[in-house]
Amino acid sequence: MSKYLIVEDNLEKFGIVKDELLGLKISEKDIEHVISVNEATNLMKVKVYSMVILDLNLPMTKNGRALENGGISLLKKIQSSPKKYNLPKQIIGLTSYENLKKEQRSNFENLSFSLYDFELSDWKVVLANKIAWDQSSNTSKIRVAGKKVILSVHGIRTLGHWQNKLESAISKHEDDFVVENFKYNYFSAIQLLLPKYREIVIRKLTAELERLSEQYPDAQLTVFAHSFGTYAVVKALESLPISCDLNIKKLFLVSSVMKSDYCFNNLSRRYFIKNIFNECGYNDNVLILSHYACVDMGMAGRSGFEGSQVINRFYKGGHDFFNRENCFIEKFWVPTICGNDATQVDERKFSSLRENVEILLYTRHIPFGLFFTILVVIAATLFLDK
Repeated sequence: MSKYLIVEDNLEKFGIVKDELLGLKISEKDIEHVISVNEATNLMKVKVYSMVILDLNLPMTKNGRALENGGISLLKKIQSSPKKYNLPKQIIGLTSYENLKKEQRSNFENLSFSLYDFELSDWKVVLANKIAWDQSSNTSKIRVAGKKVILSVHGIRTLGHWQNKLESAISKHEDDFVVENFKYNYFSAIQLLLPKYREIVIRKLTAELERLSEQYPDAQLTVFAHSFGTYAVVKALESLPISCDLNIKKLFLVSSVMKSDYCFNNLSRRYFIKNIFNECGYNDNVLILSHYACVDMGMAGRSGFEGSQVINRFYKGGHDFFNRENCFIEKFWVPTICGNDATQVDERKFSSLRENVEILLYTRHIPFGLFFTILVVIAATLFLDK
């Protein structure tokens, strides 16, 4: 994991630098802060940092007076004793004083490091570029085959009993998988409508993914998520700090509440996702309500994702279609987990009326709004394609 050290005695400036790192998806636990030269060098004796962000005007000790050459003293100290200190990969110097920048620029350049004016914004661009380069060099290394890990995430209004069925089915066929079932207790439909409750689950899932990354650093991960769990997984993957290294072999989204036009390109590149399976219940009326009631959600688990990156598979049934028969997991999921080619599935049978209804449902801003939706749900349930 990459670690970052900020050496800055001005708390306001420290806060600005830290916010930049957090904005670049560096985990807060990977950021350390000290205010003096001695504190920094003591840390570098025992720790290895990917980057040190260094103020020039620093005290030598924690309770000392700031010196104009404090930052340069730190550089000279670690340079003169490379066996004593763990030299960081990169050092970025920052100063608010133009005279210090001119006087000390050569000292940084001689060490192939950079010095920037804190009052200008160019240091923020350089910071982002250096972090991106560091992470690219870390993730481009050859991956060592290791543990096979399966993570399952359930949806709302359930305790995820299907997760236990999945684990049991896998154990019958493969004994080298580690199965992790993420649970967040009962989650109501009202909580789904309130962003603050969704964020609680996403934060916990993000922490769980970080734990898996640390516990199984070379693992091939397969993820199963149902309903709101699909939204939580995607948002957690988006928000993970870039120091979190995951290799996701397969991603199964079941009855997904994501929008159909969501683009997976960024996630696929970052986490090396080989296959994304979108398991749809084409009579999943629950998703019609998520499509209309939640601005940032949709009904991809009913209508499918757009584009060629995702494999959409359509099954007859509602929101929990995969519980319709005991052999579903054994028939459709276990073979794919074990490495067999995925079966293409399309059990849809649309009448002319149903086809037109689906077109209207897909359009979020229809004239009749929620009233129309309720009528369609009733009609679909009672009359269409039974």
